[in-house]
Amino acid sequence: MASSTIIFPPQNSEAQARSTIFPPQKPKAASQAPSLPHFSNVNKAMNSSQQPTSIPIPVSAPAPPKTSSSPSTNQPQHTTGSHTSYRRLSDAEWVQFCHGIGVLKDDESKEVIRPTSVVWPPKGFKDGLFQDVLFEKSKFTYWFHMLSTVRWVMMLLQLALSAVLTALGSVSRKDGTAITVIAAINTGVAGVLAMLHNSGLPDRYRSDRNEYYKIEEHMKEIIDTGLVPQDQSTNDVIAGCFDMFQAAKQTVQSNVPASYTPSANVTNTTMKTTILKK
Repeated sequence: MASSTIIFPPQNSEAQARSTIFPPQKPKAASQAPSLPHFSNVNKAMNSSQQPTSIPIPVSAPAPPKTSSSPSTNQPQHTTGSHTSYRRLSDAEWVQFCHGIGVLKDDESKEVIRPTSVVWPPKGFKDGLFQDVLFEKSKFTYWFHMLSTVRWVMMLLQLALSAVLTALGSVSRKDGTAITVIAAINTGVAGVLAMLHNSGLPDRYRSDRNEYYKIEEHMKEIIDTGLVPQDQSTNDVIAGCFDMFQAAKQTVQSNVPASYTPSANVTNTTMKTTILKK
């Protein structure tokens, strides 16, 4: 059986155009730009964002000036130790104090006695506290210088004896008596030096002297300036000087040779003055 062929006639362009789903749009002119949808809210937001806005910045209050604990260098300083206020003695109170410690020439005079002797400073003073202080200070000063001289002489002697022993040891002699004698002397000198060192001498005497030197300087300051603590009377100041002297004597007697503990700072407000006030 012969096959039959069906031939479809070609379609024209209008038919093809009618067969498309979306019809072709006409070309627009080049001058016309595509229009965007108009959103009024978006334009307002963009216009408001372009305007500068002022942001409030919190302003803190100015910091108060720092007060330094250290005093200013431009201001005069009043260094009186424990912030103690002082007063000046009147003429009558000053004479009473000088009579109390024994530094005036006589009872009717206001002339202060000064040390005139370099060898013995207490010479020329009346019996009193000032003379006792100078006596104790001068005594320990002499002891200190004497023992210091002895110690240095013995140290030099020991060095010389050691050198002699070294020289004699290199010489062969039948009689060794000289070497024995020199060795015995050297041993004795070394023993004395060891005893002085273990006793704390002569430095202990120097410390004893310094205890009385502090009392002397304290009384001299009151004599020369007339300044005493504000809350103390003349009798309190005199009693304080005597208490310092007794404390120094107790310190000298209580210290052992091997160690030394300086006396504490004795103020004028003591047990004795407290009892007198009560």
